[in-house]
Amino acid sequence: METLQLLGTALGLSALAGLNLYLTVFVTGLALRFGWLELAPGLEPLMVLADPVVLTVAGALLVLELIVDKVPYADNTWDTLHTVIRPIGGAIIGLKALGTVSPQLDVIGALLGGTVALTTHATKAGTRLMVNTSPEPVSNIIVSLTENVVVAVGIWFVFRHPIIALVIVVVFVAAFWYFAPRFFRMVKAYATAMWHRLRARRNEMDRTVSRTLPEFAMEPWLAVQHRHEDIAWAVPCFTGRDKIIGRNVRCVLVGTTAGRLVLIGKRLFRTRYRVISPVGAHWVEDPGALFHVLCIKPTDGAPLRVRFTRRHSPALPAILEWLEQHRQPAAAPASVSA
Repeated sequence: METLQLLGTALGLSALAGLNLYLTVFVTGLALRFGWLELAPGLEPLMVLADPVVLTVAGALLVLELIVDKVPYADNTWDTLHTVIRPIGGAIIGLKALGTVSPQLDVIGALLGGTVALTTHATKAGTRLMVNTSPEPVSNIIVSLTENVVVAVGIWFVFRHPIIALVIVVVFVAAFWYFAPRFFRMVKAYATAMWHRLRARRNEMDRTVSRTLPEFAMEPWLAVQHRHEDIAWAVPCFTGRDKIIGRNVRCVLVGTTAGRLVLIGKRLFRTRYRVISPVGAHWVEDPGALFHVLCIKPTDGAPLRVRFTRRHSPALPAILEWLEQHRQPAAAPASVSA
């Protein structure tokens, strides 16, 4: 039981360090120095956090982080720089919490602490990237303050209820890595859109409609290509919610000379595609958003939403014109017999 309590404290502090390393070190050290927290047996090595030098350095870095963390996009750069620092810091704090239990447990604790810190850091960095897509700055500040409160309260909880903290950390890490492919696809899509938006401000948008397919799309295209059918245009995009290909998947939308649409996407190591006969489409344009959305109504099935970044959205008028010329007649409603 004592080992589980030490492990719960160690991994709990590592998880909080992944959210905000300097706040975790500073608040823990301050609480220990003034006696606000009592260390359980085996946690004595954590008293190093109460050293004046450690508190001074952590406090200075904390002030810098509290300022940068409230500024949209600057916090993304800060999180990127701390992709290595926070996991290492979480591993070190975990080792200090474990003390000198055994060399084997020290190694295991360092590996687990670094993994837990990396998990919470990835969650924070990805969430901040999503929040920064909002045109107003208030949401960023609210999320930052919420993280600070979670860390401060979490420190008390980890020392007071280490076993419960261990269970929460294990469940959180397991859930994160289970949903990791979806999460990282979302982060990749928004990061790409943000980069294209920054480049678009320098008038580096792609205003041409290409007929060239990326390498991953060549084999699926050959599988669905009809005789004497060719590519009319091909534009990179990301999927919205789609049961066949998935959400936030990097794709290419292809218009064919036969009037068909082919959506080809690469998800992990598998390439998936859809062939669509369009009935109609409309373009959702939001000047403040990262994506421009094309809503396509097929002859059968649910409407398809395809998202274009600012780099490729200038091709949307040409795509809509093509869709208007090649749309299929809508299916007649089924008659109901008396």
